[in-house]
Amino acid sequence: MPVEKQLLSRRRPAVGVICNGFARVFPLVGCLFFTAGPSVQLMAQPLTPLTFDLDAFTQTIGPKVDLSRFEKSTPLAPGTYRVDVYINGYSTGRWDIDFVDKVNSSELVPCFNQVLLTKLGIALEKIPPRNSQAPNALECAEIGSWLLAADVLFDPGSLALTLSIPQLYMKPSARAYVDPSQWDSGITAGLLNYNFSTSLTTEGERNDRTYLGLNGGVNLGQWRLRHQGAQAWSNRGRSPYQSTATYVQRSVAPLQSLLTIGDSFTGGQILDNVGLRGISLATDERMLAQSQRGYAPVVRGIADSNATVSISQNGYRIYETTVAPGPFVIDDLFATGYGGDLSVSVTEVGGRQRSFVVPFSVTPQLLRADAMKYSAALGQVRQNSSSRSSPAVVQGTLSRGLSNAVTLYGGSLVSEGYAQAKLGTAFNTWLGAFSLEAGGARTAIPGQGTSTGTNFGIAYNKNLVDSGTNVVLGAYRFTSEGYLSLIDAINIREWARKGTDPSSYARQKSRVDLTLSQKLGSGTLSLYGSSADYWGRSQGRQTSFTLGYGASWQKVNWNLSWQRSRIDDGRQLSSQESSDDVFFGRQSNAGRADNRFVLSLSLPLGGSSRAPSLNSSLSRNSGRTDSSHYQVGLSGLAGEQNELSYDLSGSRNADDGATHDSLNAYGGYRTSAANLRAGYGRSGHNSQLSFSADGGLVAHREGVTLSQSLGEAVALVHVPDAQGALLSSAGNVRVDGRGYAVAPSLLPFQQNRVSLDPSGTSFDVELSETSRTVAPTLGAVSLLEFATVSGRAVVLKSQQEGGRNLPFAAQVFDEQGVEVGVVGQGSKAFVRGIAEKGTLTVRWGEGQSEQCHIAYQLPVQDKRQRQVSADWLQGQCLARAAP
Repeated sequence: MPVEKQLLSRRRPAVGVICNGFARVFPLVGCLFFTAGPSVQLMAQPLTPLTFDLDAFTQTIGPKVDLSRFEKSTPLAPGTYRVDVYINGYSTGRWDIDFVDKVNSSELVPCFNQVLLTKLGIALEKIPPRNSQAPNALECAEIGSWLLAADVLFDPGSLALTLSIPQLYMKPSARAYVDPSQWDSGITAGLLNYNFSTSLTTEGERNDRTYLGLNGGVNLGQWRLRHQGAQAWSNRGRSPYQSTATYVQRSVAPLQSLLTIGDSFTGGQILDNVGLRGISLATDERMLAQSQRGYAPVVRGIADSNATVSISQNGYRIYETTVAPGPFVIDDLFATGYGGDLSVSVTEVGGRQRSFVVPFSVTPQLLRADAMKYSAALGQVRQNSSSRSSPAVVQGTLSRGLSNAVTLYGGSLVSEGYAQAKLGTAFNTWLGAFSLEAGGARTAIPGQGTSTGTNFGIAYNKNLVDSGTNVVLGAYRFTSEGYLSLIDAINIREWARKGTDPSSYARQKSRVDLTLSQKLGSGTLSLYGSSADYWGRSQGRQTSFTLGYGASWQKVNWNLSWQRSRIDDGRQLSSQESSDDVFFGRQSNAGRADNRFVLSLSLPLGGSSRAPSLNSSLSRNSGRTDSSHYQVGLSGLAGEQNELSYDLSGSRNADDGATHDSLNAYGGYRTSAANLRAGYGRSGHNSQLSFSADGGLVAHREGVTLSQSLGEAVALVHVPDAQGALLSSAGNVRVDGRGYAVAPSLLPFQQNRVSLDPSGTSFDVELSETSRTVAPTLGAVSLLEFATVSGRAVVLKSQQEGGRNLPFAAQVFDEQGVEVGVVGQGSKAFVRGIAEKGTLTVRWGEGQSEQCHIAYQLPVQDKRQRQVSADWLQGQCLARAAP
């Protein structure tokens, strides 16, 4: 084993700023001595002091070179340091820890008092008293004075302190829990997410579309002002601007709740979700350990060309984008509630359009033992329809985990002329998780008396790991025609006031949703189905399901699916749709059914992760029209960070006896500032250009920083002079010319590590630290300042008079007496931040005979030019400094 590796194996050094630069030039030496200090492990029993084996350098090291600074367990001086604390592998945040000299030793050790240990989640009351010499509550002492079985590992290079504490002495709720004192509310800032897409017809029947979705706001302290809206254009004109939500919001830590004021949506886990203009307060489980993130369903489909995909929920268009030909997945929807089916529309080149529904139903309501969730809302109902009725509403829900196996939940809602109540229970059994619920509603219909009814529901979820089976079943049956949801009641009451017969209003009678997946052979068989029928003048049923099987054979991935939808009656109103849309526009088309069979294949053309893939698909449609579609294409990724994507495909369509060919080209580029996509499609006599972009921006006191799409919390990273540094934890995001970058997707109320990769930075800048942790609150913009050292980087090669090498590990000082480097192997030193000319002093002892001086002059360098490599400087080290 080489000498360097033998020494490194004894102690793991923590990288310092000099090491970083030296390792760029001399990777063999790496970080042997040019370090901020090695890690130290502190245990109940003292460790044998470690020293360097000087015999390894018999020909290069002077007999009096002082190596004591490298032999210390940590180079830090006693004092208070802000360090990242990990307990049993989990981050607890960043804490101010006092470091003191260990008794009868030169070791520097962290010390704790009872207040700090309690905040860290250690249950001191469970630790038996040791003796009368135990420290008092406020005394700062080593961890071993409090708990003999505890171990401590401190890395001074990254300022990380790791504690190993027996689980017996930890509070039960401490695991993965972040104390509210560690939450960061962030800075005052403006935020904006945008989602833009446009398609322009270049030949054939004109069908131009443009969409801009906005989601942004302002942060002031702990308050968040947010607005979500959308604007759409077409060749027929501009649609009215759609305001989906506008509200102010803040987290209420003592209640573990979220306060919302303005236009928003109520939760829909127990009662129906509705648009609300008012105030709501609800449990925010993200503040809890083992929290569950907000949910929105994943939308999957297949595009035949460069298609536009539009997604609506409860009458609001919440998303629109363009996709390449082939299968697509949209998994980044903003959650506007817990319920409400998603209506998905796919518009192909040439204007051909098809639609389908993604079921979004309630799942079992199980909670852990003693856990509780609540919500309370007061305000007016908002509807995105022609209805002008906005009655006042009061709503409340409560869930309680009675044990690990039983949860009880319920809720009630009162509005003008309407009242609803629901009670349910959920069970966790070996057969699976069940929820059973019953509800009732009473509606006063003007001029027609009162309508009352009840409904019952059951939901089931079971995952059989051994057999690879997963079943999710949600079945709801409205047993009485008099049962109305709040939106149904508002619409029917308005109909009655207009003199319209409410009996023709279609409302859901029964519904069954089923999701099933089963491992079968080398692949998975899956079934997604939904069936619903309606009360009303013309009864009918809507049924749709998708049955598919996907597997792989050698390098070929293949999938076969069958999608079927049937509408037994043309009245397609759901309880969430506008009453006027139904009353005035729906035509009967009973017994309509559509079938679509799809076989798709994918073959990677190479063994690397970025090898292109050859894709092909064959689909056959039958029902209202008979058609077939054949497609073959090539797709892949490119770029150092996979920031480039591309797709080329050709297809042939046979529709009602007519055949036409299509050609599609699609490309994407993911930058620090946005995700950009562009495409061209030609189908028959129609051709179309498309472009889409999504991203975000953060406005702060130093200006505006562009970003990828922003998540629930973000970090504004400031790294002075480090243009080009890569945020390794955020994909292809690099620091801009002003030293800023945005880590766009952090988890609120949890510890998030943001890391920097210095590759791509100039040689005249070094990072003093490369990672930080932060626990932002919901919607926060956390400012993370990374320290840097700026200065010209120089590799110095020098020898003493007589041709002798400089002693290994000798220190190099500038004219102000500041240490700027250390001599390494081959009489070379890496120095930073020296003037263009002057004298350097090399010192390996205290006497005049143990130092020499190097007069130097560096080439003139344009200050605006980035240093792409270290300068080379060679000179003789003289016993006397030049006059």
